Amino acid sequence: MGRMDKDRHKEVINDYINGDVKIKGEHPPEVKEAIDSFFHAGKMLIDYPEMTTVPGEYITNLLMALKKYPRYEELLLDLIQILKKNEAP
Repeated sequence: MGRMDKDRHKEVINDYINGDVKIKGEHPPEVKEAIDSFFHAGKMLIDYPEMTTVPGEYITNLLMALKKYPRYEELLLDLIQILKKNEAP
């Protein structure tokens, strides 16, 4: 990931955590909570650079919440593909 990408991700995460941006649209509470937790895990990566990955339970919770709702299937499959592409050998 390029420097500009990291800076943009940091900006988006901080904007969300600070309440400057919100999740748009109607979503089940469980999905909103999983997304919120995932953003907070991203903030941990910013605050603690020694952390190199989002803790697995945040990813699992997000995927499991999305899996329960058919309208998130495409997003779920995209996230799984990203995870597979980036998994350690």
